[in-house]
Amino acid sequence: MKRSTYLAAAVVVLGATTALGVSTASATAAPLPAPPLLRIMPLGDSITAGAGSGNGAGYRAPLWDLVSAQGRYTPDFVGSGSFGSTGDPDNEGHSGYTIKNIRDGIDRWQAAAAPDVVLLHLGINDLNSHNADPLAASVELASLIDHIQANGPGTTVIVQGLLPDTRGQYERTNTFNAALRTAVAARAAIGRHVSYVEPPRLELPTELPDGLHPNDGGYRKMAAAYRQGLEQAVTDGWTQHAPAPRAGTESGGTGPVRWADFDGDGRTDQITIADSGEVRARLNRGGAGAGAWQETGRLATGVTTDRTRVHFADFDGDGRADYLYIAPDGSVTAYLNRGGDVSGSGGWELIGKVARGTTTAHQQVRFADQDGDGRADYWTIAESGAVRVHLNRGGDRAGAVGWVDLGQTATGTTTDRTRVRLGDYDGDGRADYWTVNPDGSLTTYVNRGGDGHGGWQLVGRTASGVTTDHTRVQLADVTADKHADYLFQQADGRTALYAFDGGDPSPTGWTDLGAIPASP
Repeated sequence: MKRSTYLAAAVVVLGATTALGVSTASATAAPLPAPPLLRIMPLGDSITAGAGSGNGAGYRAPLWDLVSAQGRYTPDFVGSGSFGSTGDPDNEGHSGYTIKNIRDGIDRWQAAAAPDVVLLHLGINDLNSHNADPLAASVELASLIDHIQANGPGTTVIVQGLLPDTRGQYERTNTFNAALRTAVAARAAIGRHVSYVEPPRLELPTELPDGLHPNDGGYRKMAAAYRQGLEQAVTDGWTQHAPAPRAGTESGGTGPVRWADFDGDGRTDQITIADSGEVRARLNRGGAGAGAWQETGRLATGVTTDRTRVHFADFDGDGRADYLYIAPDGSVTAYLNRGGDVSGSGGWELIGKVARGTTTAHQQVRFADQDGDGRADYWTIAESGAVRVHLNRGGDRAGAVGWVDLGQTATGTTTDRTRVRLGDYDGDGRADYWTVNPDGSLTTYVNRGGDGHGGWQLVGRTASGVTTDHTRVQLADVTADKHADYLFQQADGRTALYAFDGGDPSPTGWTDLGAIPASP
């Protein structure tokens, strides 16, 4: 498991704890919410790709250092490319591309990455290599901005003008920039989330040695300009958006009791799968202590008597856990939750095979929200402990993007996958990596994008635990505070609930809310 070395490492403060770090009294303060997640797509040509830089990442490396050091939002660089030496190398930089080339690819790139913010720097190949008219090129780039925002309403576009000192292009880049600046201002004036940042003047030839690509010093100036644009966008509220539903991460392993939000009210419910395959639920109605729970009766007859092939997680992002079945050939079939088989509800919507799968060893497959968009992504935990993730972009259905393969996102910390739990520790909507250790304690790594995409932040021991039987421990947000709680399945069928209140070794730790009664 790679550790994130460029993030603030201290997530909890030292303090005395006992047992699970449990306080039997009410918490004195709720855990601080995580900064909102912000997906940022660097988009452009060879300068975005990082040509001429010592780290192969251009402005993206110093910009990542700048945005990672602030605490107003959690950055996540996104894009189909992943290269250069930086904390998060994902980007959409394409050497030699013109505005038209980018326009031809933006639909699929944007659909796959779902950026909140696009950092756009583009047009020098049109002027330098294709001798395009600068006014016509600026109109074409403004049209690209319109297209990006039509694809993703609410997407913020921050465009940086062309470097004015590019060889032999001073007058033409100034003409291009002036026209683009005017076009952006007109769009911003009617409420569009688009801004223009001035490109830096570089020292010649020191910071622009080949007359086209900056060196590291020049890229640092570009990064500073983009950082200012990002800060202003956050200040202006452009990057605020409705939080994603929290039903995208399953809990409960492959046993008869699972934990997932069935009815979409934001509270985790208890779902049981009988030996016959029949599915029932107890709805979490909140309340004092472990809360009140409402029986639903039969929700589904099920499609298999092998409950280890059944998972409950939100496939379509509507906030309700769906029924996912892994066939012997490894493929995944989805039944969307429309209320289940209870009187007056919409039942289940069969949408067919949504994934071919990557393994026939279905025990390796988990469904959890890796990127915080509210949809269950496809995880595999191999025998070696290595984790691979495919992001859910609609699955293998007509009109959908399918799945985005992130590759290996973690080397893992254990070769016993049954000790791995996926749950949100810090409340940012992304599933974090926890292990139940042989002594019963929990160790947590916070998801910052995974290996090669932002890394993992080691928090350390977050609970001393109450049992060494790891099969009886699950993590799920029962209290609806966006943090995973500790669930201990007792021998009498009840489930002890310890609410997250900062975790070990914070002074408050975990709050004992009593036991959820056993099913009748």
